[in-house]
Amino acid sequence: MEFTHLRCGREGARTLVLCSGLGGAQGYWTPHLDALKPQFDLILYDQRGTGANACDLGPTTIADMADDVLEVCDAAGVDRFDLMGHALGGLVGFDLAARAQRRVERVVAINAWPEIDAHTARCFDIRLATLAGQGLEAFAALQMNFLYPPFWIAAHPEKIAAEEAHAVAHFQGAANITHRIGALRDFRLPEQLDGKGILLVASKDDALVDVAQSERLAERLPGSKLVIFTQGGHAMNLTKRDAFEAEVLPFLTAE
Repeated sequence: MEFTHLRCGREGARTLVLCSGLGGAQGYWTPHLDALKPQFDLILYDQRGTGANACDLGPTTIADMADDVLEVCDAAGVDRFDLMGHALGGLVGFDLAARAQRRVERVVAINAWPEIDAHTARCFDIRLATLAGQGLEAFAALQMNFLYPPFWIAAHPEKIAAEEAHAVAHFQGAANITHRIGALRDFRLPEQLDGKGILLVASKDDALVDVAQSERLAERLPGSKLVIFTQGGHAMNLTKRDAFEAEVLPFLTAE
């Protein structure tokens, strides 16, 4: 399929691909665009099976999703790029950094993991059971509690309600999300990957991915940098946006 994608930012600057998590939608990154557009040539896209690139996905892997990034970049005429990925998007970055080292320079991985643990697997089981047993609205509501920490949910009830409604209206479908969760379950950190050019960012209060997973990544990726936030939840790049950008921008712009 031909990927619909968005290219914006500063022409001639370093190219930064923004790769979303399980939801797959490029809109996840909208709050960062004001900070990123003056410094980067940005590529955003809805992942295969989601949003503007909706289709019946079928069984898939993280490597398939990484190949999709290469396809998007080829279509945009981009050879070398950096990638910032949230959760699933971080795993895509790891796969690309291992298999396409010539093309990928730097990776920022937010609340990622080397392989799934029993906690995150249980969370996915609960989410799929909620979808099957209670329906899409309950699934979307539960998603908010996995994405955001209590302090954020309590302070932004209208935003949470709007996000729930958007998630329902733009749901990728039960089959697609099941296949995408299957890809997450099957992922294993590539053995040939080293930590050069990798920034790991995690939050201690992430309800979906234990912060220990990022610590394990740092141990297995010598040369990587690990930044841990005390609060922020799974979507800590949004709930602690200013502090997150203060860590990430110097890493991505360093000579």
